[in-house]
Amino acid sequence: MTNTVFAHLPTALALFVAGLAVGLLAGAAHFASLRWNASLFIAGRPVGALLLQLSRFALTAAVFVLLAKAATLALLGGMGGFMWTRSIALRLGRAGS
Repeated sequence: MTNTVFAHLPTALALFVAGLAVGLLAGAAHFASLRWNASLFIAGRPVGALLLQLSRFALTAAVFVLLAKAATLALLGGMGGFMWTRSIALRLGRAGS
């Protein structure tokens, strides 16, 4: 006799971990391009900076839409990975200044 309460636990865990990995990668790309975006603004290239900003937001939104279509747990994992990357980027930014 198997316990049906925990029957889907491996699948749920796999969805969460996959979402976490995607969120980490998306966050790394998002926050790495943020530094590039700031340098474009400082260099006086507002059109390039605006285009990069719109691209950053569009790609991040597309990742989260795809995760939401995949599964709720994938979206939650992705958001967790994105926020984890954000905390790392903030910590690195404080250390660099």
